[in-house]
Amino acid sequence: DEPIDAGYNTVKKKELIVPVEKIDGTKLKYAGYNNIYEMIRGKVPGVQVNGTSIMIRGSTSANLGTEPLFVVDGVPVNTIDNIDPQMVRSIEVLKGSAASIYGSRGSNGVILINLLKGNDR
Repeated sequence: DEPIDAGYNTVKKKELIVPVEKIDGTKLKYAGYNNIYEMIRGKVPGVQVNGTSIMIRGSTSANLGTEPLFVVDGVPVNTIDNIDPQMVRSIEVLKGSAASIYGSRGSNGVILINLLKGNDR
């Protein structure tokens, strides 16, 4: 019954047709990471992280590159370099039809990042 942010709505994970991977940033095991890329590397099947480059397997586009769309607290951003891992509440990776709500911008996948708010700490 874990809630998943689907871009336009929050749904229960068991109600989704396509798999959505979620990283719970509040777990103690993520406290020692130096950057957000380390949090994602090796945690989500089909996602390759090389340095500060992320590619979701199976995504190809001749014109738009291979970087996924990053959405932080509901706002699309160009980079996630400045996000401190200790400030992350959750990271969700949308692939394929799960990312279609974002149109062509989500064609290489979407990485949704929710940050901790002041009262969450």
